[in-house]
Amino acid sequence: MTRHRPTAPRLLTAAVAVALAVTGGALTAPAVAAAPAAVAPADAQAPVPLIKDGGYLAASGPSGFLTLYPVDDGVISMWTRYADGSTVSLPGTKYYAPTGRTDLLTQVDSGVLTIRDMGGDGEPVVMDLGHLAPGYQTGRAVGPASAVTVWTDPEGGEELHLVTRTATSLRAERITGLPEGANVTSVVVDSPGTVLVRYVDPADTTVASHLAVVDVERRAVAEDVTPAYATNDVAVSPTHLAWVEAPTDSTATVIVMPRGGTPDEALRIPLQKADGLQVALLDGWVLYGRAGADTANVPNPLYALTARSLTDERTVKVLDTFTRDAPGPDGTILAWGGTLDRGEGVYRIGVDPDSGVPAATQVATTGRPTVLTLLGHDVPDVIDLDRQTSVRLAWHLSQGYGRTQVKLTHTATGRSGVWTPSVLAGGKYVTWNGRLSDAFLSPEHAPAPNGAYTWQLTAWPGSGIGPVLEKTGSFTVQRARVAHDYDDNGVPDLVERTADGRLVTHIPLDPVDPRRGDASGPTVLGSGGWNVYDRIVTTGNLAGAANADLVARDKDGVLWLYQGTGTGTGFTKRVQVGGGWQAYQQITSAADLTGDGRTDLLATDRSGVLWLYRGTGNASAPFAKRMRVGGGWQIYNDVAAVGNVAGAAAGDLVARDKDGVLWLYLGKGDGTFTARTRVGGGWQAYHHVFGFGDLDRDGYADLVGVKNRQERYLHLGTGQRTSPFAARKEAGTYSDPTSLDLY
Repeated sequence: MTRHRPTAPRLLTAAVAVALAVTGGALTAPAVAAAPAAVAPADAQAPVPLIKDGGYLAASGPSGFLTLYPVDDGVISMWTRYADGSTVSLPGTKYYAPTGRTDLLTQVDSGVLTIRDMGGDGEPVVMDLGHLAPGYQTGRAVGPASAVTVWTDPEGGEELHLVTRTATSLRAERITGLPEGANVTSVVVDSPGTVLVRYVDPADTTVASHLAVVDVERRAVAEDVTPAYATNDVAVSPTHLAWVEAPTDSTATVIVMPRGGTPDEALRIPLQKADGLQVALLDGWVLYGRAGADTANVPNPLYALTARSLTDERTVKVLDTFTRDAPGPDGTILAWGGTLDRGEGVYRIGVDPDSGVPAATQVATTGRPTVLTLLGHDVPDVIDLDRQTSVRLAWHLSQGYGRTQVKLTHTATGRSGVWTPSVLAGGKYVTWNGRLSDAFLSPEHAPAPNGAYTWQLTAWPGSGIGPVLEKTGSFTVQRARVAHDYDDNGVPDLVERTADGRLVTHIPLDPVDPRRGDASGPTVLGSGGWNVYDRIVTTGNLAGAANADLVARDKDGVLWLYQGTGTGTGFTKRVQVGGGWQAYQQITSAADLTGDGRTDLLATDRSGVLWLYRGTGNASAPFAKRMRVGGGWQIYNDVAAVGNVAGAAAGDLVARDKDGVLWLYLGKGDGTFTARTRVGGGWQAYHHVFGFGDLDRDGYADLVGVKNRQERYLHLGTGQRTSPFAARKEAGTYSDPTSLDLY
């Protein structure tokens, strides 16, 4: 069937009158701020700052360049002048098409082309292609008032037209040389006189697409090339034609052919990991590279912009990172990318007259480094783990996709933990739970000690570009000191005397499953010789320092004070604090019974009198003169000062009688107690019970019972007077089955 195509003059006949009527006799559009006269960038000029990062390069000309910034409802188009770094924000959110080595920008909006000369002070030129005929699509300016456009034939296929605005009308001229029925997939304007067109010929099923070089002055296709595979990117210069063939998703070949040449004369550069490869031509060189370095987690040499000589096999790395290129002024190439020493921005690339190889001059900067850089961090100076059980520690990096490691080290002990942070917008973060290991059975899973810490951030750039980043900083962990805490981590420790005379501590019990936590074995608190004592009492702070202390009675009745160091590995030199203590059957401590903030001590003598030794905070005389607070206590075979278990403000006392009944004495806050309350029976099953402090940090003290001199059980405090302890939880056995006692 013969198809009748309207010719360009026929398309104009009815359109001119309509156009003039609509515009009032002149084709105009709203004016934008005028750009200054064209000024070529000078090598000595400092890079201008870009108004924002996160965009990409779209076009450039002698006086400036166009960048596009994606937003939710389209793009923001911004022209930046080389001369002073000033910017012009262009109206609308539609795409502004590159024009190639001029300051002409083309806005496309519903078939209306607006051509703006950003290097002049004239009004924009508007061409409403709808006045010509239906079916006109995008256009690209090739002059101040002319554009190469694509017209769709209603019966199928597409034609290229050169549309020009005259003083009174629009003129459309068909560009010849494309096959009948061709479908145009892209139009690239490299210079006002040359257009590179990709098209599909439905009649030729042997290839994916064709490349046609259009001579604008002749209104005709000057050359036609048939690539073997689909083309990803194309470029044209006065001497060469270049394109990228992509036979697979990850492989590509850069092909450069002399203009007017044959495929046998083409240079072929096969490349791997080359999806999205871009290509450009520059005075005897071909440039290629791909975007993605800023979000990469695997190195790829193609993230750099590389130049390959067309006359020999020399290659030169022009930029360390590359995102997008555009034809630049005076035959140069403009590229958005970065170098390790100058950072990210827009670079003008030309052949250096001295070395004869391509070199990059930065003309604009985003302010963002190419080298992986720590931009800042959110690590508090002080972390209060009484107020929060976990805290987010964040490090803001210039790149967020490479491998990162964070090491936290307790300065005093050298204990440390290592984490692989999660990705955060603009960086990485660790949600730190106050422990140095997430491995439950590791000794480092115990709460970390108070005190000074260092953090060390090690980050590897995901792209492999640039050095490994290493940064350090510090913070301090603080918690309130608690009784039974010998390693200063805010959690009570279980102290055991072994058969060979050592004093050891165990990893703190887990209140959810207290059987877990001893797999790594105990930590030595005292290396030996503890068998000389017939009574050992773990206390809170007796001597005025911040750490929990311990008192021990030898077989001669001498009481010795061991001041805790907070390291969990020892005490200061012992100090004798009294004699005649063999008179007492029961000794207990680890509670403030008088409300003065100091740990006190209770003892029952053989006649059943209960005595209070008020703590002084003085290491040489840690107790005031004893005070009688009760009688008849000989009926009890175990007494434990447990702290607050029933909700009152003062420390409480529990006592077990010979029938296994457990009685609660509520502390009044002055060293005396209320009348006793029965709180349970069957406690004769335990060899020993003692107050353990507040393990689950709920504000109520807990109790440990030791059965058969080996098995231990945990009773969590409830705060209820009639039932101050929850049902027991199995808490494991001694690390040494011949152990003598547990405190």
